[in-house]
Amino acid sequence: MFNLPGRNRRLKALSTIETAVFKRVSALRGPNTRLNILDAPCGEGALAFVLQENGITVRALDIEGTAAALLGDAFQIADLNQKLAIPDKSFDVVVSIEGIEHLENPHLFLREVNRVLKDDGRLILTTPNIVSLRSRVRFLGSGFFHRDSMPLNETARHGLHHIGLRSFPQLRYDLHTLGFHLEEVDATHIKPVSYLYGIFIPWMFLYTLIAFRRERDRIQKKRNWKILRTLYSSALLFGENLVLVARKVT
Repeated sequence: MFNLPGRNRRLKALSTIETAVFKRVSALRGPNTRLNILDAPCGEGALAFVLQENGITVRALDIEGTAAALLGDAFQIADLNQKLAIPDKSFDVVVSIEGIEHLENPHLFLREVNRVLKDDGRLILTTPNIVSLRSRVRFLGSGFFHRDSMPLNETARHGLHHIGLRSFPQLRYDLHTLGFHLEEVDATHIKPVSYLYGIFIPWMFLYTLIAFRRERDRIQKKRNWKILRTLYSSALLFGENLVLVARKVT
């Protein structure tokens, strides 16, 4: 666990999502464990900076150079749609905060994350929760998910456009077919207004149950029950952003 001077003050500078990731990194760090972490994309660099302040070696990547002044030599501009210029098995942990939904090729990114992780390393990933009740209702009414309530500006491709929003079942599939085992599924935070949508749970559960019954493969049926239980957990029904922790399978 992290227990250094200024911890509470530094944590206040983090966003709610970054704080959720920080807590999970903290849980992975034992009393005598040294972690080498890749933060990609790092955004403005707040999380990477806090990790550095707590004695962790961090390498931070982003397509924008905003974090360079804060992180110095630890920062490097990189396009996460391309292969990473990093040797195999370089990091104990990779954190990716609100990044995968912006990528043209999320599968390439996950393969690269797996490659640069050490054996038994962890990926901590966050992304908008498009399977929340509020998001489902918005999509039913407008055709747009909660975090994309209007069409994207088509003037030019922008790195912050949500071009790859993925549902939890899609992310689980991606991780389990690209060399990971999903260990934790949670939400970064829940807004109270989301609970108002709870009236839709019985109908949505029944509809999902009927859809899942079409599966004929016996092994996949067992997996589907796990997916169903996760989909109707409080975290996924009401959470704003998903936080997934996955272990590299060797």
